[in-house]
Amino acid sequence: MRSVTRILFVSTQLAALCWVTSSYIIAGYATVRLGQPYPMAELSQQAITTILGTAALKVLENIFEHNDGALFGTSHKEE
Repeated sequence: MRSVTRILFVSTQLAALCWVTSSYIIAGYATVRLGQPYPMAELSQQAITTILGTAALKVLENIFEHNDGALFGTSHKEE
């Protein structure tokens, strides 16, 4: 189950980064080559939200999954 979650996390991050990159390429092409300014923020807003949201959830998961004790505790040592 842990590897499935990791695969989903990595694939979501890569897809969102590709989406943001392609939207900026499209906006740059439209602005430079076609002479029509294109709003880049509208193209990549959902992807950036996905990147930030999944990264924050992964950090939160790692805090509680790999630590023991009170709120944060001490880190588990991998063997």
